[in-house]
Formats: sequence, structure tokens, C-alpha cells
Amino acid sequence: MFVEVPPRFRVASAPFDGPPDARTIVLAPSGAFGDGRHESTRMCLQALAVFSPPAPFRMLDVGSGTGILSIAAAKLGGRAIGVEIDPDANVIASENARLSGVAEHVAFGTEWPEGTFDVVVANILRRILIDLAPEITGRLARPGLLVVSGLVSTDVPELIACYGAPLGGARPEVFERDPWRALVWRISS
Repeated sequence: MFVEVPPRFRVASAPFDGPPDARTIVLAPSGAFGDGRHESTRMCLQALAVFSPPAPFRMLDVGSGTGILSIAAAKLGGRAIGVEIDPDANVIASENARLSGVAEHVAFGTEWPEGTFDVVVANILRRILIDLAPEITGRLARPGLLVVSGLVSTDVPELIACYGAPLGGARPEVFERDPWRALVWRISS
């Protein structure tokens, strides 16, 4: 099975014949979230493809699930750390990174890493995005790119208010696909 995510990625289910190329993300079957079919995941992949800074960059993937977004960052020349509370998902994500040929450029764990990141992505539920707003915005380097998704239209005003203040009042770009929304902040300083 392939899921095309223009302009840059395609997601393939393992087993995958041949070596992974620069655009293919290979995922083993699992119960972890993020197989490329959900609209929120596709919007995050598209935001990374279009807005990521030039390589090399560092990315924090909050709620990394299968590791799909961390793997995408590595395919773009970045290094990524995925934070996921489910240790089983972290094992799956590490295997997916190996299958995708980027294992040396990603790491997964349950603990928040130190420091700031050029890109922070969080594709999780509204309530968790609100609860983690201080941690997420505190990890974003200036300049930096922040992508939050997993939202529906009624979530957008609350998330803009919650994230806007710690980001100096910056307003995000809002992307939509069916009922789902992604917010993208491109912070210049």
C-alpha cells in the first residue's frame, strides 16, 4: 500500500521491496498512530515538506506515534527526537526509522529532551496540545517552525489564543483538509 503525500512524500507499508529512497517512508503494521492516511498526519507532512528550514535542522516530534513525522524530517536532512508516552510505540517508531533508512538521524523516548529545536511538530488531541503548550512553545528556537494538528475547526480559536501569547502574539497559518485543521507558526525571531 502507498499513500502519496504531495509534494514530497509517499508512505509505504512494510514489507517494502528494495532500499528506501529519499521520499519513501516505510512503516511496519502496528496499532500506533500515524500511518499517513489521516488528514492531520498528511497536513503535517506537507507542512514539513514546504516550510522546514534548510538542512541540517533539529526537530522535536511531540506524540510521535509511529515516528512518521520524525522520519520525514530525517528524509529532509534533519535530525529528529520523538517524544511518546507509549514505550511500545517508541519501539515501533525505531523499527520504522530503520526500515526507512534513517535510524541514525532519529531517536525516540518517553522523556522530554533538553534544549530548543528549529522545528516542533505536535499532531495530537486538543486537550493535550493545550496542556503541553508551555513545554511545546518553550522548546521552539527563534527563528523556528511550529506545526500543531489533530484539530477540528472549533478548536482553532482556543489553540491560537493558547499558543499566541508565548509566541509573541504571532498568528498561525491555518490549513484545512475535510474537518481537520493544522496550525503553522513561522516565527522569525
